[in-house]
Amino acid sequence: MIRSFYWIVIFILLVFVGACSKNSSAPRVIVEIPPGFSGNFVLEMGVAGAPPLAQRGDAYVVSVPKDGKVITSTLLTKSQPTFQNASEGAVWGYSHSVSNTGDGIPVGGRIEFFVGTRKEYEAEQGKKNHSGALSSPAELAAMSA
Repeated sequence: MIRSFYWIVIFILLVFVGACSKNSSAPRVIVEIPPGFSGNFVLEMGVAGAPPLAQRGDAYVVSVPKDGKVITSTLLTKSQPTFQNASEGAVWGYSHSVSNTGDGIPVGGRIEFFVGTRKEYEAEQGKKNHSGALSSPAELAAMSA
């Protein structure tokens, strides 16, 4: 009896260690920003009929087009971005969001960021906040005062 209990405990520990050691890292995404690009970038993911993202080794590759918009059937629920920035500006406001069904199944997503100077980024954020986007709590408090 004690011997079978011992083997059950060993089995449970091995299952636990195996489950904890699985590689759960986010896929790498290489974002290639061309010289002269400035402005917003949006990657729409999980779009049926759109082409998949290109891959280079174990990483996905996204080349930023002039219009700053890429549509793909690939759906990344997490990402680990690396920016290859040949433009003069910096990358600001990176966000990765995923839309899920009520059951928690991912059905679409977006990666967004801005390329430019800090001043350009802040001006763009100001446009978003004045064009009907949600305001921050501090902005709402300032408006009601």
